[in-house]
Amino acid sequence: MAGEPILIVDDTPVNLKLTRILLVNEGYRVQTAASAEEALELLRTYHPMLVLADIQLPGMDGLEMTRRIKSDERTRDIAVVALTAFAMKGDEQRALAAGCDGYITKPIDTRTLGGRIRGYLASRGAGSRDAAPRFGEQPDDEELRELRRRFLEEGGERSRQILLDLDGVFDAPTAARAVHQWIGSAGLLGYAAISRKSREVESLLLERPVDSAQLRESLTGLVLAFSNPHDAFDHQIPGQVLDTLTGKVVGLVGLPSGEADRLCTALEIAHARPVFYELDSRPDRAALEMCDLAAVYVRPETMDSGWLNPETLRSGLPVVLVGGHHHLAALDLDVQMMADGLLMGSWQPEEALVRLFLALSHSAGGGFHFSGIVGHGGPIEVLIADDDSDVRETLRLALASEGMQCLEAADGLAALSLARDRSPIAAVLDVEMPGLNGYDVVQALRLDRSPLGILLLTGERQQGEVLRGFDSGADDYLIKPFSSLELATRVKRTALAGSRRTAAISRPPR
Repeated sequence: MAGEPILIVDDTPVNLKLTRILLVNEGYRVQTAASAEEALELLRTYHPMLVLADIQLPGMDGLEMTRRIKSDERTRDIAVVALTAFAMKGDEQRALAAGCDGYITKPIDTRTLGGRIRGYLASRGAGSRDAAPRFGEQPDDEELRELRRRFLEEGGERSRQILLDLDGVFDAPTAARAVHQWIGSAGLLGYAAISRKSREVESLLLERPVDSAQLRESLTGLVLAFSNPHDAFDHQIPGQVLDTLTGKVVGLVGLPSGEADRLCTALEIAHARPVFYELDSRPDRAALEMCDLAAVYVRPETMDSGWLNPETLRSGLPVVLVGGHHHLAALDLDVQMMADGLLMGSWQPEEALVRLFLALSHSAGGGFHFSGIVGHGGPIEVLIADDDSDVRETLRLALASEGMQCLEAADGLAALSLARDRSPIAAVLDVEMPGLNGYDVVQALRLDRSPLGILLLTGERQQGEVLRGFDSGADDYLIKPFSSLELATRVKRTALAGSRRTAAISRPPR
């Protein structure tokens, strides 16, 4: 039946408002509460079929609220679905142990939320998949603009203050609560980069001890994301990505539940099918032949997994390595370079699908060693091109710390001239530059038969468009704002691509 009653519990006004609108438009009758205490009081007289609740609530948290709902015979039949950013290991297990019937990872995917709620209701025999959408309560443009304006203004001010507090009296738990709210709010409002950076910062804030240097870098990226927001509310996944992935079987190897849930959401969009393996399982021939590609999770305690063995990586199965910046950067370079793609740090479903698509389309099947990139033992020379001097300085400092020498250009014409004159091993090109844009520079260099490795620097909204660069011959891309560890790791892989082409050109014909 249509019109099932649902209660949303969230202490963030933006989340409450927009989640309510999404579900009302799916045909549900929705009530809201800003705290667990308010929700329990409301349940004395209101009996929804489902409660959608944030885990991290002020006062009583969402898990304690769930335990009380499930221990009361009057309310135990209500389905409870947890909303969580999965910033802490074991959140899923705690949610299920408390009695939750399911969980949804923030940021909420607005395209699939209604369907997932219908699925939870249908699994309990409570709902139908034929709920009639109602479109009378969509936010008007002015209302949405005001919500976005307030979010950016307040979030920008608060994030800058958190960054300043690092040099004084710093309250990590309070900062973590603020950042946690931005994961969901930014996702709902369409600011994917802010949501992604917020998830990254929250993870660092919850670590003990807190890594101050890494936290400062990630907070700086978050402040920049608030200062230069890119709307991604109508983010489109390129048709060629969806067409390529449709029907594919993707092995998910050792992914924690939160990461697996997010990746499954992405695969659902592409109509691809996941199969699950443990990292300590042996990747036998049957497993390798079942999958079209694999996403393998990397963490310190499983670095010796058979799935990360060079023999497996040479088997012909395209492999994307998934994990935190530190863990992937710490992976043995020979193994790291043989992977067909990296999905690092916090990511959105769109990026996951693009990375999987690229792994299928440009399978490396490598075997080159990173130590052989610069045969004469000298430093790697990298061209960096961006019309923003602050971005160029950030790039230069990050690469210099890895022993790389940088050539700098402020526009596409200067970048092309430097690449032709100096023949660096790799280039980092912003896709939006005056004169020639990044795509034009890639195309010109490949027409010159230049072997250098090319990394495109892109904003969140340009992620789909960046495939133009790959069609012209780019090797990888990086989304702003970025981590210096991810930058260095991707530049090394890009330099490897340049080294391969240089070796192929210089190899004498048979």
